Amino acid sequence: MLPSLGRLYIMQPMRILASTAVVLALFGISCRAWADGAEARRDTVASPQAYVDQFIRKDVETCFSELALSLARIEGKQEVSGSALLRRAIVLIDGSGSMAGQVDGRSKLDLARQAARNFVDSLPADVEASLVVFGQQGDNTQAGKEQSCSAVDTLVPMTSDRAEVVASLDKVQAVGWTPLAAAIEHARQILQNSSTVGEQVIYVVSDGEETCGGDPVEMARQAHQGQTRAIVNIVGFGLPAKEAAALQSVATAGGGTFVDVHSKRAFDQAMAAVQEANRRAGNAVRAASVVSSNALGTAEAVSRANLCISDIVSDESNRMSDNLSARANRGEPVPYMGEALSLLQARHKELNARVKAFSERLGAAERNARTRINRAEDAAQ
Repeated sequence: MLPSLGRLYIMQPMRILASTAVVLALFGISCRAWADGAEARRDTVASPQAYVDQFIRKDVETCFSELALSLARIEGKQEVSGSALLRRAIVLIDGSGSMAGQVDGRSKLDLARQAARNFVDSLPADVEASLVVFGQQGDNTQAGKEQSCSAVDTLVPMTSDRAEVVASLDKVQAVGWTPLAAAIEHARQILQNSSTVGEQVIYVVSDGEETCGGDPVEMARQAHQGQTRAIVNIVGFGLPAKEAAALQSVATAGGGTFVDVHSKRAFDQAMAAVQEANRRAGNAVRAASVVSSNALGTAEAVSRANLCISDIVSDESNRMSDNLSARANRGEPVPYMGEALSLLQARHKELNARVKAFSERLGAAERNARTRINRAEDAAQ
């Protein structure tokens, strides 16, 4: 986009000069015609400048709108934020009976609630969130399997109310089996179609692999590569190697990451790593967005100035041309026509110089803002 605007900036001054040159050429001929045969009449205009002033109607200051450039909000390492791209997030929390087990003296379900709470608290204010529990019906016996495997329940529909989501985490109980595939598919159906990866996230908190016969890898792949373009991230708790590998495959198919927590210390480290990754990702996206917005705003402001001045030059040249033609047709030569044309040409050159200076000033300000944003982002790494 910017290269085409650059050509526009170069072409506009040429148009301005061309407009005045046409006027000069035309009325050089007219002046000679008047000298050859027209009878001079008394002109009512007091001076060449007064004659030119009658064709100047628009205030050129309206062409030069000042631009307020922005600086990106760069978060330091002590701040917590979600990805700046994120628009919708679904927390899938495991309600299987094995979640009652413990890691370092604390139940997996308590750790799961804390992990979900940390994730929800880290979301930007404009992100909607939903809470879904899976396996929280029946029980974890063979008799209760059918009911449990069909249990995928939305505890909180999509909302921007963080308090409702966090409060509802206490409703999750360790009850049945693990219908992970059905839960991911349920989340996919809640999400909207998107063309951008990163706008939607499915955040799974579980202590084990699928136990209801579904294919969570395929469901994660469909969520990620299908129309929702969602990312599937998984936090697991104290998993055997085989089950950890299974959940890693699900996260990989969903374009996300898998973290397995075996201790309270590992849990804290994992949560800190997630928050740090979110902080850096948010900084990068916000910086790129503001830099792009500033560049676009600068280009548009300069383009508007060029087009506005071009219109003024064209209008003034055409109206003076029409007036001089009418005078010539009436046999009313303007004794100071050459001076008037020179004054108009000088005005248009001055306007051209103002556009150039305006463009250079805004360009320098945009580059300075970009440098400050980049330095702030580098300093926050």
